[in-house]
Amino acid sequence: MKQTKRILRIVFIMASIGSLAFVPWILVKAWILPLSGTVQEQVNDAIGHGFDGMIVYVGEEQDFKTEEQGMLASAADVGIFLRALNDGSLFDEAEREIYFSIYVYEHTGLVLGYQSIAKYHKDIDTVVIQFNNTTNFDGYDWNLAEIMYSRIVKIIRN
Repeated sequence: MKQTKRILRIVFIMASIGSLAFVPWILVKAWILPLSGTVQEQVNDAIGHGFDGMIVYVGEEQDFKTEEQGMLASAADVGIFLRALNDGSLFDEAEREIYFSIYVYEHTGLVLGYQSIAKYHKDIDTVVIQFNNTTNFDGYDWNLAEIMYSRIVKIIRN
């Protein structure tokens, strides 16, 4: 029994040490270190770490890496959900009446560094979703996103 415990302790210690090889250390480093001072330095850091994409916050003092906000679904997930809302399959008859009397066939959202537009177009039975990773709160980026969105829908309709 004593020898079995000793062997299990050794196996546990070796497994713990071995598991350190699977930790994504680059992500840990990027999470812990503060953002660089300039946008170019942030881009260079991201490329140096091997990241495919990143969000750069310009003109904001706060480090947004620790904020609990953002998108937690893919475009496909949002499309499935939005279609189910609008074809009524999520609700019973009474719930459907309430929903359709209150809500429109869309959702838009904005958080620092990210915005989305997702709408169901009944006339063409299509859900169109647009994700943008650049925002500001002055409305300029939002207006451009709305223009791009309407052009995309126009192309789909034709």
